[in-house]
Amino acid sequence: MDSDSLFYLKNQFYLGNFKYLCDNPLPPTTDEAYLATLCYTTRSHIALKNYPAALSLLPASDTSAPIRALRSLTNYFAAAEGEREPFLEELRDLCIEIEEGYEGSEEEGTGPGLIKVLGATAFFNEGEVEEALTTLGAGCKSRDIESVALIVHIYLSIARPDLAKKEYEAAKKWADDTLLIQMIEGTIGLAVGSRTLQTASYIYAEQASAPGSSTNPHILTAKAVSHILLGAYSDAENALNEALAIDGRFAEALAAQVTLAELKGNRTSDVESALSHLQSIHPTHPLLNDLEVKSLAFDEAAANITTSAAA
Repeated sequence: MDSDSLFYLKNQFYLGNFKYLCDNPLPPTTDEAYLATLCYTTRSHIALKNYPAALSLLPASDTSAPIRALRSLTNYFAAAEGEREPFLEELRDLCIEIEEGYEGSEEEGTGPGLIKVLGATAFFNEGEVEEALTTLGAGCKSRDIESVALIVHIYLSIARPDLAKKEYEAAKKWADDTLLIQMIEGTIGLAVGSRTLQTASYIYAEQASAPGSSTNPHILTAKAVSHILLGAYSDAENALNEALAIDGRFAEALAAQVTLAELKGNRTSDVESALSHLQSIHPTHPLLNDLEVKSLAFDEAAANITTSAAA
């Protein structure tokens, strides 16, 4: 595999085109791009929650740090809640190990940065925000672009766009020509809004028209969300229809449909139908969990008002 092919694979991974990578055959083990391709492909299977396929790609005899980290993260997500601690400890040990000295491949997508990202992904999923940020080197001007992307994601998830912007601005000085820095800018734009929202819309529109994106529901959904936030509901609906035509079970597109139906002022029955459809396929989606929490809070507040009025 030549460097251009690997570069294309890496960018498809950054764009969320995981199915493309899963369908793409691995190069021979003697190929210089074998390890990087294996890592991106395994991570794509993990992203699609196809854990047996991910594990099947990892050679049982390979004890290198990247392969061990990939195996631990796959086992972590495959395990039932309450049975994940051993795999978290494996990832913690690996993160300590590379700090003490790393002797493996330094190639992008296979080196210490990958191991930190894999470990931090599990830590963040466990709610260990501080541990995840420390692992990634937040605030220390990390020179690993994937680490920066995950740091930004975590900061935005805890409503700290100010810190997310700082990480982005620092990374932009040395990674301004990379695709992932554009994706980071687009993500911040969606979260912050205002003038940055239009920039985000341009980024997603450009990437949605790029080669390979016509079969990528992730980038089409991101494009749709930018249209929703700009109030361009017809354009948003078209993009969501494209995304769902590719994958009718794609969670984020289904969730965006719920939001769009509500914002368009559709009939209550249409909104409830979209909600029911999402719940039937992805019952633990964050949108549904958030709605349940807010519904309970509303009922509690309403009960207090009724009690006060009766008194």
